[in-house]
Amino acid sequence: MNSIISGFQNKFLPALAKFGNLKYMVVLRDGMIITIPFTIFGSIFMIVANLPFTWWADFIKPISGYLNAAVTVTFGILALIVAMGISYQSAKANKLDTMTGTVIPTVAFLLAMLNDKMAIDPADLGSGGIFTAIVVCIISSEIIRFCVARNWTIELPDSVPPAVAKSFSSLIPGSIALFIVWLVRVVMHININSVIQVIFSPLVVGLDSIWGIELAIFLVLALWVVGVHGTNVIGSIYTPVFLSFLTANINAVSKGEAPVHIAADGFLNFGLTIGGTGAILGLVLCMFTAKSKRYKAMRNLGLMPSVFNISEPIMFGLPVVLNPTLMVPFIVTPMVLELITYYLMKFGVIGMIVAQVPWTTPTIVSGFLMTGGDWRAALWQLIELIVAVAAYYPFFKVLDRQELKTEQEEDAQKAAQADAKSESVSGSAVKGA
Repeated sequence: MNSIISGFQNKFLPALAKFGNLKYMVVLRDGMIITIPFTIFGSIFMIVANLPFTWWADFIKPISGYLNAAVTVTFGILALIVAMGISYQSAKANKLDTMTGTVIPTVAFLLAMLNDKMAIDPADLGSGGIFTAIVVCIISSEIIRFCVARNWTIELPDSVPPAVAKSFSSLIPGSIALFIVWLVRVVMHININSVIQVIFSPLVVGLDSIWGIELAIFLVLALWVVGVHGTNVIGSIYTPVFLSFLTANINAVSKGEAPVHIAADGFLNFGLTIGGTGAILGLVLCMFTAKSKRYKAMRNLGLMPSVFNISEPIMFGLPVVLNPTLMVPFIVTPMVLELITYYLMKFGVIGMIVAQVPWTTPTIVSGFLMTGGDWRAALWQLIELIVAVAAYYPFFKVLDRQELKTEQEEDAQKAAQADAKSESVSGSAVKGA
């Protein structure tokens, strides 16, 4: 068993960490961030338009169309927003001019999204085009980089204004990238979006199941245990999928239909990220029973950040990282809580995710808002927090007792040294007399 654990820590997890630092994994992670202000803006209108109160629904009925307009615009063009974000980050990673490096791959994406009538259907620019945006924009950026690296560009005299020079410099690389996409989609009649959807369907299906979710959660937590930011590494993979699920749920609710995906973006707030990764707020609350000075100080340091889901002060200050005593509750507690949450949502005990909130939104409040005002979801997050406290408590008390013993021994040693010094001074004084 020890050899298996050692092999997992020394080979598998470092390989995952290295994978997370690959150029386009970083591009994917950073490129998706651009969606956050738009999805939160649309979610605000979604929450206001769909609060679960009959009197409220009657009150806003005359303006419901106005409210849904904000939802339609933000989530209806989410793939286009993703295309711009991925293109921009790809241009930075490839050291290209960011303006042309963003615009050209974005246009290539729109070209790839032409339907059979060779027109752009706005309905395809929502969640259904996110993976196409990622793939087409990355490939387009690589084509541009390939051309620029070989100086397949038009160089103009220094007297030409820089903006004009950059436009002409990108003419050949951009034309080649767009020509390839045009050739595949228009001339060869290959539906790029459909092909990419088929390629990514195993990932989508896997992350739409409890086992796929649990595997993702386990990998995130296991990486954190060895000091690697697991959320950044694994999050780069599951974020586009969960975001597409959230968009599908919001589109369904805006049409008066029931949401269809449990693992929508925000689902991991029910267990994994209560107070930060690892349901760490439960551990912080355990510190209110601390007897050692060290953990009392850590409680004061980590409480407020953890309330707003910032776990790093506790993760590295306590620490949780590379701490075998806390490994079991850190990994098992979020996995169990997310497992229970999945089935509570599946059987309609609490509502599914239909809105996105800032990741710093405190627990209980986030549950209420993400589910469109379901008080049962807020109550469940409170129960989860209590469970997390109970799960961490016995393990924390082991640490606290060990630390208290160490502090007492150090205090006793310091006291003995002080007494010895005092006796030495007194002896010297008597001798001198």
